[in-house]
Amino acid sequence: MKTAYSAAAYFARLDALFIDKGFDVVLYRLPYWRRHRLAWATQLLGDYVKFLVISFRLLRHVENAALRSKYRKQLARAFRALWLNPHILFVYAIKTAMHSHYAAMTDSLVRVEDSAAALPDAVRSFSRSRAPAPARAVASELS
Repeated sequence: MKTAYSAAAYFARLDALFIDKGFDVVLYRLPYWRRHRLAWATQLLGDYVKFLVISFRLLRHVENAALRSKYRKQLARAFRALWLNPHILFVYAIKTAMHSHYAAMTDSLVRVEDSAAALPDAVRSFSRSRAPAPARAVASELS
């Protein structure tokens, strides 16, 4: 996991898919958008805004300076390459933000020294964070 989710490996895969191979969706080429130009322009503008919001929030909240610098470079590279496709640009920003979670999980797993130890909190799912309620208690709450 440490190797697969290192920033270099992760962004190499991300760039290969979205930038180098030109991954695209036909969302903005559908006949609907040709008939509804205002809706099309609104959607495009919304994707640019979402990209900017996610990018700024990510860069503001990442504490690791090296990761923050890497994210800034990747987002700038993506913007230069994908500025004509705001939907893919928005998806790229989401994938960049997801890496911060992968990095946190990987760091937590690396810190666990004893293989018999419980999983660190960073890799626990919300569904397993507490014991499930007994079936009778759930049934009585629904009635």
